Amino acid sequence: MSDEQSLKANDGEVAALQRRVAELEGVQAKLEALCALSPAFIAVIDRDGIIREAFVTPIIPAEMARAAADMPMASSVRKDYVERCIAVIRGSLDKRTIGSLDYPIHLGPHEVWCQAACKPLSGDTVLWVARDITAQRQLAFAQAELRDFQALVESAPDGVCLASQDGALFYANHAFRAMTGHGDATVGKRLADLYLGDQHQLDAIVQRCFDHGSWQGALDLARHDGRTLPCQVSMVALAGQAGRPPAVATIARDMTPIHDAERERLALQEQVIQAQQATLRELSTPLVPLAEGVVAVPLIGTLDRSRAQQAMEKLLDGIVQHHFHTAILDVTGVKDVDAESADALLRIARAARLLGAQLVLTGIGPDTAQTLVDLGVDLSGITTRSTLQSGIAHALTPRAGRAAGQRTRAS
Repeated sequence: MSDEQSLKANDGEVAALQRRVAELEGVQAKLEALCALSPAFIAVIDRDGIIREAFVTPIIPAEMARAAADMPMASSVRKDYVERCIAVIRGSLDKRTIGSLDYPIHLGPHEVWCQAACKPLSGDTVLWVARDITAQRQLAFAQAELRDFQALVESAPDGVCLASQDGALFYANHAFRAMTGHGDATVGKRLADLYLGDQHQLDAIVQRCFDHGSWQGALDLARHDGRTLPCQVSMVALAGQAGRPPAVATIARDMTPIHDAERERLALQEQVIQAQQATLRELSTPLVPLAEGVVAVPLIGTLDRSRAQQAMEKLLDGIVQHHFHTAILDVTGVKDVDAESADALLRIARAARLLGAQLVLTGIGPDTAQTLVDLGVDLSGITTRSTLQSGIAHALTPRAGRAAGQRTRAS
């Protein structure tokens, strides 16, 4: 080949190289223009996770891009996601496909979530483009929490509704729609249409809620069928924001089951008290059979009119049922014998005699005897003994022997 031909060949190669350089410069210019408009992290990364080149973008200044060169992804990616990122890069290179991944990075004291896509550039490098999705994730989480909260409110057993500042309802959960009996027609009604009370009183409650932030109290809910539900009501003021006007959230709990349960509890308590009183009456006035036809009735405590009536009824029933001919009424344990107590003893004795039984009164101590004398109580016709033992001995003496003894004492 002549020198002239060699020069022409060299000129052609130079021209081709120049065209290639121009093409690459055009591509570089386009890439830089694209990066300048893309709010993302754009870099060339090898299969080991080393950043070979980072491009300047609206969120990556030139100094940060230069500092990122030759840095491992582990320097910014959260530790538990480093291997995942490298796996995505290697998978993209091996399969010559586009890979994607969401991953967190540390940006100062904050954690930022990124969504990345990578495409092979060469046999060992990929173009990595990652954009900040932190706000989108937070929005998604907030929407999920809102859906959970809405599901919770809708399935809550208490009635929940939202009303405007003038009291008009624009939301009611399933429980509140059922409580009112209006169903879906509950929305659109006013609080004053649903709760009994003076219109000005309800307006004042709503205004107090906005003034102080909340209100709690009892209100009666008027059902569509005319029934009234007693409710414990809590109101919370919701400040207007993002174009939404102020509102009030109302939570109403139907107190009917609680009131019914309280009435049942009180009724049961009354039954228990009556049963206890009956048991105490049984225990406080026992009939103690001593022998055939002989019974002892020990009295303890205060002998008032009710207690005396009870003792008399029980003794008379025992005399009739068991054919007692002698009853020993022991007042050793009776405190503070007064006129009422003395009268009660006389009435018991007279009632026993009417049924053919003799009453023996025992346990009269000096103080009791003095009280009976001072009160002028006539105990004639009633056999008295100072102690229960002597009374029992008297009652167990054969009746014929007692009569002879009495005649002997009389003569």
